[in-house]
Amino acid sequence: MKIAYVSTYLPQQCGIATYTNYVIRAIQKVSPLVDVKVVAEKGASPVKREKFEVVPCWDRNENYVVPILSNILDADIVHIQHEFGIYKLDDRLPTLLKRLTAERKRTIITIHCITPLPFSESGVMNMAENCAKRLAELADEVIVHLESQKAILERLKIPLEKIHVITHGTALSDADKKDSRRRLQLPEEGKIITVFGFISPFKGLDLSLEVLKEIREEVEDAYLFIAGGLPPTASKKDRKYVQLLKETIEKDKLTDNVLFPDNFIPNEEIPYVFGASDVVLYPHYHEDRSASGSVHLAIGAKKPVIAYRVPKFEVVKNISDELLILPGNVSGIAKTAIRLFTDKEFEQYVLARTEQYRRATSWLVTVRKHLRLYLGVD
Repeated sequence: MKIAYVSTYLPQQCGIATYTNYVIRAIQKVSPLVDVKVVAEKGASPVKREKFEVVPCWDRNENYVVPILSNILDADIVHIQHEFGIYKLDDRLPTLLKRLTAERKRTIITIHCITPLPFSESGVMNMAENCAKRLAELADEVIVHLESQKAILERLKIPLEKIHVITHGTALSDADKKDSRRRLQLPEEGKIITVFGFISPFKGLDLSLEVLKEIREEVEDAYLFIAGGLPPTASKKDRKYVQLLKETIEKDKLTDNVLFPDNFIPNEEIPYVFGASDVVLYPHYHEDRSASGSVHLAIGAKKPVIAYRVPKFEVVKNISDELLILPGNVSGIAKTAIRLFTDKEFEQYVLARTEQYRRATSWLVTVRKHLRLYLGVD
């Protein structure tokens, strides 16, 4: 069996590229005889090995139908990793799916993000929803990560037998806390609260500073670790936001308690970022229905997660619904973190549930579900 993944791919700094890499690495462990080909956007590194090939051949800003089609003719299954920012809302991807049907290729599409109609930023309000519906209709099978995504597709009258909820995979990591802190030059003692990822105004880092101030009233040796930097596409607004954060840190006399290296975290350092942490915060929200790969990284490191009660972080309820806090509730986040630091029984409960969930959603478990679907036995 040969599977062609149509996706962005490493070393592109893209969540879909990283996701596809995790899928492929797990498939190679579970089923090493599967032949894998990545039909990648230009920017990926070309690879040619036995049973694994990466062919960078298309550009999101050009007509990508022909270059993709010409590179998947030797595949049994074509699996498209879809995100609107990559493929846009035009007719190119539907055209590709129609051509694949004409070539008698079995097509699977993972729709990573679905935006409900009232929250679409498109000039035509229902354009994103209609695009998701059209793609789901044209593909043979559709994978989503969340029940809330499935519900939208069901409302759009996509047959239930085509929709498969396969949870976003979890990478298991067990980096030692003290070793991780030494490696990253962080304080070896004290409680580290981490916010991870590219910096953007919607990530709630200004609110995280307020959370830190409240936590320090009861836990003096608490630190906020802002683990990340600006994305390559950072706007002037993003850069001004970083400057505002630095000014706030200085004004509020938090310099000694905010760890802000302000740089991109390469993939090989990510296990140590979470390994160094005591709690990981996700104080940001939007109305897209999409899973958070970052949350799964934190869970995979067996770290308690405190997140906003929004669709993106709905998986946290599988660990403890008490870790989900209403958006903007600084005191609620701070009190929950303090409880994790001071209530050992609650902390052990959360850690045990986190261990159960990370095992149940590990990439090896997740890709076995992919393989069953590829084989038609899901």
